[in-house]
Amino acid sequence: MEMNGLRMLAPALAGFLVESFGFDTLYYVMTGCYLIGAVIFSFLPRTGTAAALVPKALTQLKEGFNYIRHNTTVLLILFFTIFAVVLTMPYYALMPIFTEDILMVGATGLGILMSVSGAGAIIGSLVLASLPNKKRGLMFLTGNLVLSLALVGFSFSGSWHPSLALIAIVGLGDTTRLTLGNTLLQYYTEEAYHGRVMSIFVMQFGLMGFGAFGAGLLTEVVGVQWAVGGLAAILIPVSLLTIAFVPRLRRLD
Repeated sequence: MEMNGLRMLAPALAGFLVESFGFDTLYYVMTGCYLIGAVIFSFLPRTGTAAALVPKALTQLKEGFNYIRHNTTVLLILFFTIFAVVLTMPYYALMPIFTEDILMVGATGLGILMSVSGAGAIIGSLVLASLPNKKRGLMFLTGNLVLSLALVGFSFSGSWHPSLALIAIVGLGDTTRLTLGNTLLQYYTEEAYHGRVMSIFVMQFGLMGFGAFGAGLLTEVVGVQWAVGGLAAILIPVSLLTIAFVPRLRRLD
């Protein structure tokens, strides 16, 4: 929820700074925030040291991959998460094209859109936190379905207000995917492998750039609407088929 709160507040502020003072001021402010964070970290007390044992680390890495390969539930969650990220998250990188060439709302409009997406994500966080630990696998898959449907609608919307509503639903579906994927992995992974499995899970943030690169190539050929909307549309039948024919994932609590 803390991350989603920043997603709601920071983009609108950044858009205002760009429109009022230019991009250079925004980057100065961001640099200042990083420096403040570095100063705060310098006051953290030391909790101990650990020797860097490369052979042992490589052995643990191999054990982690073997564990994932033989744990079908964990493998399915990771595979579906990474697949969904590559297909849906490129919209983050290509959003300026939507705001400049399609919606024509500039940097301030871009900030508002991203903030509205953050607001939808906060609503999703609150709803998920209030629900019992039941049917989380089905909710995870449904969240991906909602995300892909809303993203397709946003991609082909040329109007401001429908785009705002749809991007809020995108944020809700995105936080459902991220939160439940995270939760299910930690719940169904043995404690000894938590760190190694979650390290694979957070690789999705790096894969967002890989997906954006592919979507950028498609944008050069078919335009940004078909590139982002077309990739997101692939996830719709995949989500439906998984719900229908992969009970191991659908029935997870």
